Amino acid sequence: MFALTPFRRRSLTGEYDPFREFENLERRFLWSSSVPDFRIDISEKEDLYVLEADLPGFSKEDIHIDLEGDYMTVRAERAAPQTDEANDGRYLRSERIFGSVERTFELSGVDTEGLQASYENGVLTVRMPKKAVNRKKKTLSIE
Repeated sequence: MFALTPFRRRSLTGEYDPFREFENLERRFLWSSSVPDFRIDISEKEDLYVLEADLPGFSKEDIHIDLEGDYMTVRAERAAPQTDEANDGRYLRSERIFGSVERTFELSGVDTEGLQASYENGVLTVRMPKKAVNRKKKTLSIE
């Protein structure tokens, strides 16, 4: 077995930078085993916003949407599979990532009472109706 190693360009001056090495060490150690953030698209229609989030591999029960004040938090968690007697708990190679992802969105211009969410084919869709804007004309009297 072999793996491709990314090409790292050395600095033109050839100087050793210990801070860069620490950053690389931290990146490899802390971020290599975590689940990456999920990607989203937010579109605007005349009367609502539509948030679409890519959450492939998650079941509907693993996705939670929490509302607190003017903020909505979308959280999904995937647990590591339990070892069973059939495969004896031995993997030749395991690249799937398990853990949780979470993102928070501000909903100041959204009517939170009318939120609707659906999940199909790995895409979470949240329909968020806009708040009604009161644009009545008002005349002030001058005292």
